[in-house]
Amino acid sequence: MTRPWRAASSLVALLSWSCAVTPPPTLPAPAYAYADVLAQADTLLRAGCYRCLLEARVSYEDLTDTEADPTAVRTGLFETSLLIGMRERELGLVGLGTFEHAARLAATTDTPTEWPQFVAMAETTRWQRVGVPKALLDENTAHRRRVDRERESWNGLLRPLVRTSPLAGYLYLSLNCADGWLADQPAALTDDLAVHDDALYLRYRRAMCTGRLVEQSLIETLEPRFTEMKFFLAQAALRAGAMALAELQLRETQPAWPDWPAPVLGLADVTLAAEDYQPSLGLYDRLLELVPDQRDALLGKAKALSYLNRPNEALPLLDRLAALGQWYLGDTYYWRAWNRFRLDSVEPAWADIERAKQYREDAEVLTLSGQIAIEQDRLGDARADLGKALRSTDLACDAAFHLGRVHVAETRWPETAVTFGRAARCYRTATEELVGELERIRQDPAVPEDRRGRVVALYAARVAAAQRQAASSAFNAALGYANADALNDAEAQAQQASTHPDFAERAGALLGRIEARRPAEPDTDTIEDEGTPPQK
Repeated sequence: MTRPWRAASSLVALLSWSCAVTPPPTLPAPAYAYADVLAQADTLLRAGCYRCLLEARVSYEDLTDTEADPTAVRTGLFETSLLIGMRERELGLVGLGTFEHAARLAATTDTPTEWPQFVAMAETTRWQRVGVPKALLDENTAHRRRVDRERESWNGLLRPLVRTSPLAGYLYLSLNCADGWLADQPAALTDDLAVHDDALYLRYRRAMCTGRLVEQSLIETLEPRFTEMKFFLAQAALRAGAMALAELQLRETQPAWPDWPAPVLGLADVTLAAEDYQPSLGLYDRLLELVPDQRDALLGKAKALSYLNRPNEALPLLDRLAALGQWYLGDTYYWRAWNRFRLDSVEPAWADIERAKQYREDAEVLTLSGQIAIEQDRLGDARADLGKALRSTDLACDAAFHLGRVHVAETRWPETAVTFGRAARCYRTATEELVGELERIRQDPAVPEDRRGRVVALYAARVAAAQRQAASSAFNAALGYANADALNDAEAQAQQASTHPDFAERAGALLGRIEARRPAEPDTDTIEDEGTPPQK
């Protein structure tokens, strides 16, 4: 009965002895393992996508103070750090675009003499404009000025290095390129850049420089991790008016880059332009989480709330924009006037629209100014602003309508008739265009199904409103002609008004009076004075 006990005791003793033994020292990894890691980091560097560069930098940092080739490690670490800083500015990754790491490496002993200059060049990389705080965009002006001052000396340093260094080629393109620029350069430069076609980060910069969509699409195909290309392809689609394609690219980009402001803003703006206002609100809110007080988001959200008829929610955003100052002030004061007018805050609305006219004096602003002036009995101001709006475009339907109201108040019957007649024609044209757009939305397979119902309902309401405004304008034109004793013209306009159920009875009564050829004393029937909310 003792043997099992003795065996167990022996085992315990053995285990205790084993635990007490000092483990052997960790041996360094063999040189060939470091070489493999270095080769993998170099491959990631040449792949060139943003996440590839981040991963490469980690690998180079892990190889520091190892048996790996110190020159190769330091060079790789410098190049990835520099490229990451430049890419963060190119993408508009706020709060990350720094060159401190690269600058420290360039300041160490035994580094290539051109490295400090490379850092200075990289620091002039311009910020991506989409989703970036406006204060940072002010830096772009300073960057351009510095490039202009240093261009000759920097190009003199870079040009001989382009053939042997893809990083030098990247910097050269960043400093000098513009749309179509590369096509105008000597063939030797193109040949030197082509030597590095295996360095995808240089091909990316060349594609962005030339604006060639084929090359941009090819980069994403060659390196699927280069997902940031989807955003640039979306921008190209927007410039070409391909809204559906742009939205598709942005929807693929945004989930992969949830903290990148640019695609969030891009998708929010596309959604707003598609007049799908409710989803755009969530996207603008997300952008404001990423970049507090981002002006594009504040303005976009205020517009969406305005179109959703939520003025009390829109006004604080516009107040914030006004307080920030400097940017978008014309839009800010216009939309604040728009919302205040909807809340019957006429005097504050007038103050805002007067400010808006200091920055922009288009038909939209002038029409709202005219409407507010009418409510204040500023008939002269209303006539002037509405007249300017009509002279600026043939599509100012509301301007014509409200100018007709001014003429009614001034008992100028011929002008009343002509102006309301113009409004009626304008609204009929608008109705046709709205009906066409409504059918396109119903049938377009590119319209997301969850959006289709919302936008169809919106456009159906606009069609109905435009049809009513056309009839209202025709009826008012008929009254103007009748009061001017132009009975044939009055009859024609009344016939048009009678086709709408809201005006059938009144237009019929007016036709009866015209038929009876009543004396030409002013007709006392009520002039319709409804307007439509400003349209996009």
